[in-house]
Amino acid sequence: MKITVHGRLPDPFLKADGTRMTPEEWWQNRDAIRDRVVMTEFGGMPPRPEVVTVEPLNEGALQMCYRVRAGSREKQISFMLSVARAHHQSIAGDKKYPVLLTGDGCYNNCESDTIELANSRGYVVARFNRLDMAYDRKTPREGGIYDLYPENKDFTAISAWAWGYIAAIDALAQLPYVDMDEIGITGHSRGGKTVLLASVMDERVKYVCPNNSGTHGCAVYRYELTDTPHSPHRTETLADMFIHFPHWMSEGLRPYENDIAALPHDAHFFGALIAPRYYLQCEGLDDDWINPWASRQTYLAVKACHRYLGCEDTVGAWFRPGGHRHKRPDFEQFLNFMDNARAGNAPLSEHSADPYPEMETIFEF
Repeated sequence: MKITVHGRLPDPFLKADGTRMTPEEWWQNRDAIRDRVVMTEFGGMPPRPEVVTVEPLNEGALQMCYRVRAGSREKQISFMLSVARAHHQSIAGDKKYPVLLTGDGCYNNCESDTIELANSRGYVVARFNRLDMAYDRKTPREGGIYDLYPENKDFTAISAWAWGYIAAIDALAQLPYVDMDEIGITGHSRGGKTVLLASVMDERVKYVCPNNSGTHGCAVYRYELTDTPHSPHRTETLADMFIHFPHWMSEGLRPYENDIAALPHDAHFFGALIAPRYYLQCEGLDDDWINPWASRQTYLAVKACHRYLGCEDTVGAWFRPGGHRHKRPDFEQFLNFMDNARAGNAPLSEHSADPYPEMETIFEF
């Protein structure tokens, strides 16, 4: 196994004059840092929805279906939002329920066994298909919300999908049985990249769980492997992303394609920007292409950032055997993480285990 390290991870708190921000200065500058990173990574974001309407399509069912229309005042797109609940969860009274939300309707990973588990713990489960917001193909940026904002073609498909989470949360805010103080979002692979961006852009997200999100997600660009343990190949790189998924990529990243060390940020900035909210990475140890080694670097760096900001107990990671998947055990860990946080308990031991204790960290903050 050959490791290539493209320099040390940049310190999110480092100022232009070489001194370090205080936590107070970070909060003052956070939005500007966020906007710079999001522009470089994803070409920015489409405008937030000006109009969001919610139309119930059934009554009294355990799975409520809603047609959501969202967009500008002049034009909207529509998408379906389903909200599943248990028999004991009423939508008519004053009781409000925490929410597990996923936009991975295109994957259908959140299956009936997962929904039953979440419902049994008091959560309602909301689902939509992020592909209603943008196509996942290498075509010119068109369709979905690109048609709403024809003057702006710079934002990526991942930006459009993150916009879908924002619109879905706007819709959930109109449902009287939803506890808007307890919103958790999760997504798999490219969906994991999406929830990272959505949680950075929408502070109503209290808990975020990117699952097997890899490069351009939770895996730092600066840590690459070749001849990996389960494959004679290598981990995914930024250059690979531009070849295979240009519609996910901002041209702002192009200058760093072959000069990663010059990139002024890395994946851990997103975790820092989520503070003081709750952040859980879920990774497959056999998922070589997705680079769990780089994700371990990110987890430790994010934990260091939250520690500096006084909220270390808000960060966790779950590394499991197996490959690229998002099934009930992964969702269960996120539910465990949320339950534990809501109870005000110390982090669970399985969310702070280190699968690579011999690996040297590539940061010094």
